[in-house]
Amino acid sequence: MSETAVGYIRLSQDGKSLERQRDDVEEYADENDLNLVEVYNEGRRASGFDSDRPEYQALLEDANSGDVAAVVVPNLSRLSRDRKERLRLLLDLDNIGVELHSHELGRAVDLDDDWELVQQSIKATTDDVEKRREIKRSKRATKERLENGFDHGRPPFGLQFDDAGEYWVPGEDFDTALDVVSLREDGFSWRKIAEETGVNKDTARRIWQRKDRYLQEVETA
Repeated sequence: MSETAVGYIRLSQDGKSLERQRDDVEEYADENDLNLVEVYNEGRRASGFDSDRPEYQALLEDANSGDVAAVVVPNLSRLSRDRKERLRLLLDLDNIGVELHSHELGRAVDLDDDWELVQQSIKATTDDVEKRREIKRSKRATKERLENGFDHGRPPFGLQFDDAGEYWVPGEDFDTALDVVSLREDGFSWRKIAEETGVNKDTARRIWQRKDRYLQEVETA
């Protein structure tokens, strides 16, 4: 009889999408005869340093219920970036007899193996340190961009970074964004604007909120 398992995924910055992570978890469960009953999806805006993530807490509750025999993850960093939290989780799951399987490792973690325990301690620490350094570098780069007056973040609909990567300039859908602004100024509803331009209502609202920026680009073109 297959053992009951649950999975957990969280957005990765290494290019692996949530969909790919789910596929990895489901594929691993199938290949290892695990009955995957739930995949907890933390989504795109959850920090691995935050132990109060809703789906993570639901996973822990499920694991402690006695109804789950295994947890499957794409890799252990999805569970936690904080070294203490990850090691605590590894030990807690081991103590209650719940196996922790990693698609990346291709197997379950075995803390009864002395060398594995050492390896997982080192890996948890290096993941923690490297991620904190990455965050620090990103914050410093953001601060420098803002101090220099450069645009920062993902360009809005219809805009793109210039060749120097410093300022937002009109992109492929810029004219469509202007159509949204024009229609809204003429009193069209969001539903009608969506029908006329093909831009969904939420995006159209964001365009309208930035209308001064779009109009500014027209004036400086």
